[in-house]
Amino acid sequence: MGEANLRVAKGDNETAVQICLEIIRQIPTAPEPFLTLAGIYDEMGDQDKCLQMSLVAAHLSSTDADQWIHLAEMSEKQGNTRQAVTCYTKAINLDLTNMELHDKRAALLELLGDKKTALRGYLRLLSSLKPEQGEQIVSTAKFVAELCHKENDIVKASAALDVAIEKCPRFINSEFINLQLDLLLLLKSYRRCLELMVGFCDLVVEAETSDESFVILNCSIPSDTPIDILAKLIIVLIHMKASHLIERLIEPIVELNPSDAGDLHLDIADAYAEEGYYAEANNLLKYLVQSDSYNLPGVWLKYAENLRKVGNVKDSIQAYYEVLKQAPQHVDARLTLASLLVEFGRSDDAISVLTESEEYDCQDVGLLYERCMLLKRHRSRAQELIMVGQVLFSRHSTQIRNKDELNTISTIQRYDRKRTAVKHIRKAKKEPEMDNDLDSALLKKDSKRPTLEEEWDLFKYICSVCVELKMYSTFQRLTFTAQLSTVLHVFKYEIDILSVIASYLNKDSHNGYNIIRTLVVKNCTNVKLWHLFNLIVTRSDDARHNRFIMRQLARFCDHPALGHLHGNNCLVSGTYKYAMHEYSVAYTKNPSPLGALLLGLTYLQMAAQKFTSKKHRLVVQALGLLAQYKEQRGIEGLQEAHYNLGRGFHHLGLFTPAIFHYRKALEYSNLPLAKEKPQIFDLSREAAFNLHLIYCQSESYDLAKMYIDKYIVV
Repeated sequence: MGEANLRVAKGDNETAVQICLEIIRQIPTAPEPFLTLAGIYDEMGDQDKCLQMSLVAAHLSSTDADQWIHLAEMSEKQGNTRQAVTCYTKAINLDLTNMELHDKRAALLELLGDKKTALRGYLRLLSSLKPEQGEQIVSTAKFVAELCHKENDIVKASAALDVAIEKCPRFINSEFINLQLDLLLLLKSYRRCLELMVGFCDLVVEAETSDESFVILNCSIPSDTPIDILAKLIIVLIHMKASHLIERLIEPIVELNPSDAGDLHLDIADAYAEEGYYAEANNLLKYLVQSDSYNLPGVWLKYAENLRKVGNVKDSIQAYYEVLKQAPQHVDARLTLASLLVEFGRSDDAISVLTESEEYDCQDVGLLYERCMLLKRHRSRAQELIMVGQVLFSRHSTQIRNKDELNTISTIQRYDRKRTAVKHIRKAKKEPEMDNDLDSALLKKDSKRPTLEEEWDLFKYICSVCVELKMYSTFQRLTFTAQLSTVLHVFKYEIDILSVIASYLNKDSHNGYNIIRTLVVKNCTNVKLWHLFNLIVTRSDDARHNRFIMRQLARFCDHPALGHLHGNNCLVSGTYKYAMHEYSVAYTKNPSPLGALLLGLTYLQMAAQKFTSKKHRLVVQALGLLAQYKEQRGIEGLQEAHYNLGRGFHHLGLFTPAIFHYRKALEYSNLPLAKEKPQIFDLSREAAFNLHLIYCQSESYDLAKMYIDKYIVV
C-alpha cells in the first residue's frame, strides 16, 4: 500500500491501480486498497467508480458514521435515491440519536413512497432516547404522532406519545396530555383517559371495579383545569355511562360563548348522540344553531338528525330545510328530508326537494333516482318521470342525434362496435363526439347510486309508461339509446326485444327488421320471436325479408315458421303453386289449424283466377281443407272458424252458405275466449258487416240495416 500511495503521489496512477488490484486479489477484505482506488478514480473524474470503491471500503470498515453520510450525499447527487437511503440507514445505526439523519432519510423515503419505513425509523429513534433527554423525547414523540396521524394510524400515534409519558413524566404538560386524550378518544380507550387525568390532571375518581365492569360513583377535578381537558372528561363520563355526574361539570362549558368554545359543545353533543342521549345533545345543538358563529349547515344537520331520532319530525323537517338553504348541494340531507316529507304525506314537496336547482352544474345520480321513484306514485306526472329518467340514463348512454345513427345502431350487433360506429359518423359529419346536452360529466359520481337491477326495473317501467301514453317515438329513443349504454348492455337481449317492439309501434319497420332478423337467427326455435318478426314484416314497405327467409329455409328446411312465411310471400306475390307447395310440406310435417287454413285459402285463390282449369276440383279441395281447419280449431275457435268459412264462401260468391256461417259466428259470440277479450277475439262486428254487404248486394236493405244497428255500435 505504501508503494501504491507513492505511485499516486508521483502521478503514476496506472501502476498504483495495478498494485491495489493485486492486494485486493490476495487480501479481499482489506479496505485500504479500495480507499486508494476511490481517490484515484475521483482524481480521474470517474465519479461512478469512485462511489463504488468508497462503498466497498465503507462496508469493509463500517465504523465511521461520517463516511456513510458522505457516501449518502454522493449517491443523492448522482440520483441514486435508494442507495442514499441505505447509506443513511448505515449512518443511523452508528449514530442512532442523530435527528438530522432521520429527517434526511425520511425525506428520501417519502420521495420513494415508503413512509412506513420512515415512521419505523422515528419510532426506533424514540425508543433509543434516554430519559435524561426529556425535551428531545417530547418533541420527537409529538413529531412522530403527527406523522402517524396524517397516515391515519391512530394506534401508533398514541403509542409514540405513551413512550414519552412513560420515559419522562416530569416533562409532560397539560398540552401534551390533551393531545394524547384526543387520540385515546378516537380509539375509544376511555379507561386509559381516566388514568391519564388521574395521573396528570389531579382527577379523583371513586369507582366500583370488577373483572367485567367499571362503574364510576363519583369524581372531582380542580376548578383551574383547562377547559379542553374538562370537556374530554365529560365525554369520557358520557361514554362510561356516568351521565349523572355531568350536570355540575358541564356548567363552566355551557356558560362559555359558542364563538369561544363551540367545538367543545359539538364534541359533547356528538358523544351524547352516540350514546343515545338525543335530548341532551339537542339542548347543546339548539344553543349552537342560535349563535352567529355556529349557525352552520353541519350543525343544523346534526340538530335535524337528533330531532328525527327523538320523534320530533315536524321540527326536524324545518331543520333540514335550513340545511338545504345554506348547503343546497347536500345530497344526504335532500334524501332524508324527502323521506320525512313522504311520511307526512307531502309527496309533491318531496319531489320538489329532490329537484336540484338549475344554478348548479352537476346533478346527483341518487337524487335523480329517488325523484323517479317518487314520480312513479303520481300517474299525472308521467311526462316528468320520463324526462328525469332520460337524464338519469344519459350518464352511461350516448344520445342519438339523427337517423343515420339510428340505422347504424340497428345494423351492428356488438355493443362496443355500435359506440365506435356512432363516433365515426359524428367525426365524418364534423360534429362533437360528446353529448353536450346530457353529458355524463354533469352527473355526480360520489352519491348513493342505484344498483344495476334497480335501474333496469326503472327503465322497463318508463318504457311501459311510454307505451301507455302512446309516446312511441320517445319509447324508441329510450330503447335504442340503451343499446349504447355502458351499464345496461348486460341486458342486451331484453333491450333488443324492447327495441323491436318500439320500432313496430313507432312504424319504423326498417330498423325493427334489422334487429329482429339477428334475434331469430340466434334463437331459431323461439315462437314469440317469429311472431315479432311477422309483425315487423307485415308493416314493412320493402321485400328484404323474402331472400332472408329463403336463405334460412335452406339452412333449416324443417322449420314450420319459415315454411309458412315463405308460403305467405309466394301467396302475396301471386305465385300460388309455390305457396301451395310450401304450405303442403309444412302441413304434412306438422298438421295444424293454421296450415289447413292457409292451404285452403291458397286453393281458393287459385280457383278464383280467371284462366284456371278444374275450378270445381280446387273449390272442393279448398272447402275440405277449411273443414279440417274447423275441426282442428276446436270448440274455443268455433266463432273464428265459421267466420273464415263464411269469408271463403263469400269470396267464391256462394252467398247462401256464407250467410249460414256468418250467422253461426254471431251465435258463438258468447264463447269464453270472445268474452275474455272481446276487443280482440270477438268477430261479431266483422261477421255482421259482411252480412250487411251481402244483403245490400241482394237489395235486402232492411236486413242489412238490422245487422248494422244491432251489432255495429260506435
